[in-house]
Amino acid sequence: MRIIPSKRITEKIMQLLEIKPYSSLVNSVITHSIKENSVIPRDVESLKAEVAKVNRDLQAQGRSDYTDDKLMLLFMVKSMIAPYLTEYPDVLNKYMASISNECRVFDVEEFMNNPYFKNIDFHEKHQGDYELLYHEFMPYEVNIYSPPKRMPKIHIDIPRISCFTQTLKYPAIGQTSTKSTWMSVSPNEVYTMADAISNARGKVLTLGCGMGYFAYMASLKNEVESVTIVEIEQDIIDLFEKHILPQFQHKDKITIIKADAVEYMQTLPDGKFDYCFADIWIGIEDLAPYFSIKEIGRKLRKTKIDYWIEESFAIYLSQFVWIEILKSFSKAIYTEIPDASNANVKANEERIYDYIHRLLKKIEITTPDQIDYYLTPKNIINLINKARITF
Repeated sequence: MRIIPSKRITEKIMQLLEIKPYSSLVNSVITHSIKENSVIPRDVESLKAEVAKVNRDLQAQGRSDYTDDKLMLLFMVKSMIAPYLTEYPDVLNKYMASISNECRVFDVEEFMNNPYFKNIDFHEKHQGDYELLYHEFMPYEVNIYSPPKRMPKIHIDIPRISCFTQTLKYPAIGQTSTKSTWMSVSPNEVYTMADAISNARGKVLTLGCGMGYFAYMASLKNEVESVTIVEIEQDIIDLFEKHILPQFQHKDKITIIKADAVEYMQTLPDGKFDYCFADIWIGIEDLAPYFSIKEIGRKLRKTKIDYWIEESFAIYLSQFVWIEILKSFSKAIYTEIPDASNANVKANEERIYDYIHRLLKKIEITTPDQIDYYLTPKNIINLINKARITF
């Protein structure tokens, strides 16, 4: 990447340098808090009473159009991030205003009426070291329901936080020997697979079986002729075939192939399937399988492919785009900017940074709008789609 420095570009970069650390802090604190500890009010009724009083006062002043439940959720979110922003009240208030636009209080009934939740029973089913069971979200337990919302121009990420007002039981598979959860179908999975389910039609291929949520929901659609599942783990296949598939309304549409997804895709004739949903990675740092499928998918013109949490991948990669922009800017002005140092790239991230460096190698930036363009997640995906390089 090459940057032609100007006053406007310098102002843009200085603006982002000032605000982006707060975005990283807020998302890191919230994600870590939810992952490491269940964020639940110690005394729900006392907090509800306190929130109701505060909300009545705010509404009397014309300063609130929140329900008590939503304000309660915002109270808990604020309690997580406020200790880290005590010296920056304006920053805290701006983040809370943005978070309030994205947070949701969900109705348990809405999820329980989901066909998978409603029709697939996970009670008391065992297979070797594994068992099908239910986990719970407690009333007002804080959770993340979807990838963060990227704010344009300032390029900060607003976490999408949710809770339920009643206990929600959701299906999971536990491993008895390790007393751990192997996988689950939580509200996050429901939301992050919604677009893929909507897009499925014709002959459908899904890479990764999981607990069969995508396959089940896709098979219910009249537009879906068949669903072929590619799964390499025999334990998952056994669990699925014995306990889950028999409960499918349209089990006749389902075919299971035991194979490595990447190897299967390498020999797949273009057009054999109308649609493919790829879901063989654990999370956003599991980039290698995403790129393996992505690079094969570039060659397929007759099959539409969706990639689970691709937006989250792009948001994650935008961090490395930002480092590349800073590094190029530092070189252009002959001044070292601390955030542009390779020291900010962890050892396990060097491969990612190298990929982004090669992806942007021929890019020249001459205006602030171009900085906005290359930091926008959907444009990062477009660059990857068009790239001839490999991860």
